Amino acid sequence: MFKLNKKKLWLPILILIGLGILIYAFNLHNGLFWDDDDWIVNNIFVHDLSWSNLKFWFSHNTLAGVGLKSNYYRPFLFFTFALNYAIAGLKPLVYHLTSNAIHIFNTILVFGLIRQIFSSRFDLACPSEASTERRWGSSKRSNLMAFLTALFFLVHPLQTEAVTYISGRGDMLVAMFMLLALVLFYRSETRGNNWRGWAKVLSITFLALGLLSRETGIVFPFLALVFYMAVLFPRFDLENPKGRTFLNSLKQGLLKTWPYFAVVSIYGLLRLTALNFLNTLNFYTEPNLYSENLHVRLFTFLPILWEYLKLLVVPVGLHMERGATVYISFWQWPVWFIGLGSGALLFWLIYLYRLYRKIHIKSLTFYVDNFRVWFLGVLWFFITLAPVSGITPINALLYEHWLYLPMVGFWLIVSFYLVKLWDFQDSTFFKSQSKSLYFGGRTLMAIMLITYLSFLGYQSIQRNILWGKPIEFYQDILKHEPQSARISNNLGNMYFNQGDKEQAEKYYRQSVEAGDAFAQPYYNLGSILQSRGDIFGAIQLYEQAIQINPNFYYPYQNLAVIYAQQGKLTKAKENIEVLKSLLPNNPRVFYNSALIHLSLNDRAQALADLKTGLKYSHLDPETGELMVKLIGELESKK
Repeated sequence: MFKLNKKKLWLPILILIGLGILIYAFNLHNGLFWDDDDWIVNNIFVHDLSWSNLKFWFSHNTLAGVGLKSNYYRPFLFFTFALNYAIAGLKPLVYHLTSNAIHIFNTILVFGLIRQIFSSRFDLACPSEASTERRWGSSKRSNLMAFLTALFFLVHPLQTEAVTYISGRGDMLVAMFMLLALVLFYRSETRGNNWRGWAKVLSITFLALGLLSRETGIVFPFLALVFYMAVLFPRFDLENPKGRTFLNSLKQGLLKTWPYFAVVSIYGLLRLTALNFLNTLNFYTEPNLYSENLHVRLFTFLPILWEYLKLLVVPVGLHMERGATVYISFWQWPVWFIGLGSGALLFWLIYLYRLYRKIHIKSLTFYVDNFRVWFLGVLWFFITLAPVSGITPINALLYEHWLYLPMVGFWLIVSFYLVKLWDFQDSTFFKSQSKSLYFGGRTLMAIMLITYLSFLGYQSIQRNILWGKPIEFYQDILKHEPQSARISNNLGNMYFNQGDKEQAEKYYRQSVEAGDAFAQPYYNLGSILQSRGDIFGAIQLYEQAIQINPNFYYPYQNLAVIYAQQGKLTKAKENIEVLKSLLPNNPRVFYNSALIHLSLNDRAQALADLKTGLKYSHLDPETGELMVKLIGELESKK
C-alpha cells in the first residue's frame, strides 16, 4: 500500500512543472537588455567556449569583458551565458528556456527536500510497530506541506526578477547548487557508509559551484548548520530528552559542517586577496554615512525587512531599482517598532524550544513539532538574506530578486500552518458537527488558497509580459522611483537606439539632474552633442564623465577620436594610453594607438602596439587582418 501510493508523488511534480512552463512561457520572446548588454551582448569573452575565455572568467571580474571594473566574481554564471551563446548566439529564446528550466528544477528541489526531511521526521516519531496507514497519513501531510511551499516558491511574482531577467540568473544558480548541496548533505548523514563519502564530496562540489555562480553562496555553511540542528541531530538521541539540547546540537552540527566552513574560508581568503578586484569590500565608490557605519546599515535594514514581508504577502507595485530611506538611530520610526517585533520573534523561538524540551518524543503524533519548523524557516530566511542585509556595504538597499531563496523559509512556516488548519477541520470537533460545516470549511479554505495562488500566478505573468517591453518597463519604474538616475539613463538609451534623440536627450538630462554620481548620462549627452557638431560641449561632458568615474572607458574613446581629428595628437595619445590600460585585451585600441603613433612618427611604438594587439586578434578577426596588413607595410619600409 505504501509503495503503491508513493508513485503518486509524480503528480505534484508534474503539476509544478506544468505551472512553471505555463507562467514562464510568457517571457520566451523577451529580448536581452539592461545589464545583459554588458554581460552578454557586448562581452566578447562569452562569445566563445574557448580555454582562453575560461581562464579569463576565473581571473577577472564580471565587467572586465567590456573594459569596466567591479568586485563581482561569477565565472560559472558566465559559463552558462557562453553555453547559451554557443547554441543560439544572441537569440534570447535559449537564454530564457535555460533560466526557466533552472527555476522549475529549483522548485522540484524545494519540494523534494522538504518532503523528505519532514516525512523522515514522522517516521522517527512513530514507533516501528505503528500501522502503515498511520505512517502514510503523515506522509501525505508532509507531501502537502512540501507541495505548498514549492508552489508558492514557483508562482510568486517576486521570482520574475531573477528568472526573466537573464543577468539575474546568478540568484537561481546559487540557489540550485545550495539546494543540491543540502540534499546531498542530508543523504550523507542518513545513508550507509558507502554512500556517505561520495554524497559529502558531491555536496562540497556543489557548494564550490554555487560560490562561482554568485557570492551569496558564502552563507551555505550556516544554512547547513541550522539544517542539521533542526532536522538531523535529534534522530541520534530521540529517546533521551536531556540530550536534545541546543548546545549539543550546535556542537554536533559544527563537527558535521566544518568542511563547508573550510571551503568558504578558502574562497573568502581568495576574494580578499587575489580576487579582490577593487581592493575593498566596500561596493561604494565614495564613502558615505551608510557605507561607513554598520549600525546605520542594520537600522536601515529593519524597515526594509518589513517591506520584504509586505511584498511576500501582497506583491503589488513590483519594480526594480527601489530606493530606501537610510536610518541613523534605533529610535526612529519605524526602526524601533520593527526591532521590537524581531526581538519578539526571538523570544517566540526560545519559548517553542523550551516547550519542545518538555515534550517526550513518544507524545508526538503526526507532525514535526512547531519549534523545528519555526527554527528552520526563520533561520533559513535570515541566513540566506544576510549577504544583502547591510552586513557588507553593497551599493543597493533593496531588490526583489534578493528574496529568491529566502522566501522558502517564509512559505515553509505558512504552509505548515495551512496544513495544520486543513487537518484541524478533519478533527473530532468538526466531524461531530453537520456535514455542511465539515465540508464547507475545507471548501472555503481551498477556494481562498486557489484564489490567492491564482493572483500570484497572474501577477507573475503580467511581470513577464512587462519585462518584454523595455520602454514600458523603465517607465513603470520611474512612476515609483522618479529620481532614479540609472533608470532615466536606461530609458534614454532605449529611445536613442530607436533613433529618437530628442526623447533620449530628455531622459539623459533627467538622469543628470537627479544628482547621482553616475557617469553614463554625461557620456550619452556628449555623444548627442558631438553628433550635432557641438564638439566643445561634448568634450566638457566627456571630461565630467571621466571625473565621476575614471575607469569608464567610453569617453576616452571619443576624446581620442576628437583630438586626433583636430590634430591634437598629444592629447589623443594621452586618451589612447588610458584606454590601453582599461582595455588591455582589445585589439582595436592597440590598432588605433598604432595609427596615432604613426602620425607622431613613432614607428617603433606603432609596431609594438600592433604586435601586442595581434595577440588578441582572435577576439576581433577583422581588426586582426588590418593589423597584419599594417605590420607588413611597416616592415617592408625598413
